[in-house]
Amino acid sequence: MNTNLRTVALSVLCIIMIQNVSAQTILAGVKSNDKWGFINQSGEWVIQPQFDNVESFAEGLAGAKTGKDWGYIDQTGTWVIRPEYKRAEDFDEGLARVIMRLEDDNKWVFIGKDGKQAFLQQFENTQNFSEGLAAVRTGKLWGYIDKTGKFVIPEKFEHAEMFMDGMARVKLGETYGFINPNGEWILETSFENLRDMKEGLAPAKGEDGWGLIDMKGRVVVPLENDHVQPFSDGLARVKNKDKWGFYDPSGKRVIEYQFDNARDFTEGMAAVELKDKWGFIDKSGTMVVKPQFENAEWFANGLVAVKVGDKWGFIDKSGNMVIKPQFDDAWHFVLIK
Repeated sequence: MNTNLRTVALSVLCIIMIQNVSAQTILAGVKSNDKWGFINQSGEWVIQPQFDNVESFAEGLAGAKTGKDWGYIDQTGTWVIRPEYKRAEDFDEGLARVIMRLEDDNKWVFIGKDGKQAFLQQFENTQNFSEGLAAVRTGKLWGYIDKTGKFVIPEKFEHAEMFMDGMARVKLGETYGFINPNGEWILETSFENLRDMKEGLAPAKGEDGWGLIDMKGRVVVPLENDHVQPFSDGLARVKNKDKWGFYDPSGKRVIEYQFDNARDFTEGMAAVELKDKWGFIDKSGTMVVKPQFENAEWFANGLVAVKVGDKWGFIDKSGNMVIKPQFDDAWHFVLIK
């Protein structure tokens, strides 16, 4: 291919890529005059406020409530699965867990995107599907089913969470730990409580408080803190003596205990609270956006919801107000795939 043809081909490819990016739909649920709808990142209504509540989009659909009933809408606001459920959770791996309106005993079932029940089994409680399995409870104990509703790990746990990175957090008797998809122990511990394993570390609670342990159960951060959250975007937030700081996966405290409150890092930024005002720090602990908001959420797709007075708007990572405060409530922006 000669130079001119190569240049033309590259130009066409760039145009196609730009068109694909611009064609992406990124929406956030917001509340106005007691009704929920969805806006784009220019602050324009894409789905007019008409619902009594909404969830964020997941796998192309969003849970939406009208009156007492939940259903699912697409990105145009059209009902794809009509509202007939008491509860409706996000779609994960093509299935969503719902509570049928006609059921008096509040049993959970799983449905597909056609609104049809995926299998006949009903459950007292469930988690979403993840890595092909879902934790479910039919009596007092939890087990795991596959997408046909078949139990692949028997009901024997007092508690069970979703699979992540090939492991799931469970409690069996007095033992907290992690199992693999075959139900075999990866790690058994004697700690009083555990949270999810991320970045090779998991929050664990001992007699004196919370810390972090590694995949072998060894204590990496001493069990002496008030609260520890799992890793998010490479850092874990930790509360000690009513102040929050952050640790890296090596177990080193990289941002000192200094904040009155904090949220997880996403997209390299975290909301933090000082003296009743929220701002944003980067991973070095530098205050990038000074504390000035009544409340703040987490960054998603470049923007974050912040509260000014009694209204919510959206800022970018430089602190510029991209969408002025005008909403009664707001969720984060989600890329609809």
